[in-house]
Amino acid sequence: MQQEKAEWENLNRILMRHGLKPVSLAAPQSCGDTSDMIVLDHQSSEGIRLALKTLVEDTERQQKVMQGLMEANRCLRDVVRLEQGRASRQEQRANDLENVVKNIKAKICQLEDETIAKACQQQNQVKELQKEQQASRVKYQQQQEKLQEQEEIIARLQKELSRVGREEQQRADTQNKMFCQFCKRAPKSVLDQRYLSEVIFFFCETVSQ
Repeated sequence: MQQEKAEWENLNRILMRHGLKPVSLAAPQSCGDTSDMIVLDHQSSEGIRLALKTLVEDTERQQKVMQGLMEANRCLRDVVRLEQGRASRQEQRANDLENVVKNIKAKICQLEDETIAKACQQQNQVKELQKEQQASRVKYQQQQEKLQEQEEIIARLQKELSRVGREEQQRADTQNKMFCQFCKRAPKSVLDQRYLSEVIFFFCETVSQ
């Protein structure tokens, strides 16, 4: 009886710890009116204690499971919140990278356009330089031909001048020879003297020219 009472007291403490009312125990011989009481034998009392204890243990396990689920739910919410923040940051980073890529593509297009324009400009400049070079070659060829013509003219003039010089020299030599021969002759009359004076004057004029 004392052991059974101790077991009920332990069970009552468990019940009260969970907010349940304890089971009141009373010996049958100490109660006159037993209409509102349940009389249990030893086996029934043990079965009820076992059932209550099992129920309390199941309740404790369920509470622990609920607490675990609540904790897991809280952790899951934290994880979801972290993942949402990470996803938001990744999305922002993706948007930033997309903007960077767009800016790079725009810069590349601009550089390509500038490069093409510069290449076209350089090509046009090369064409202009080629035209100028061709024109310079033509002009140089014309100048060379003109120079060659002038050199040929100068050569002909030099030949002509040399020929004229030889002829003049021959004429001068002939005149000198004739003059010397004429001077050796003594004038026989006044007419010869006058003729000699005129010849000398003409010869002097010719030499001075």
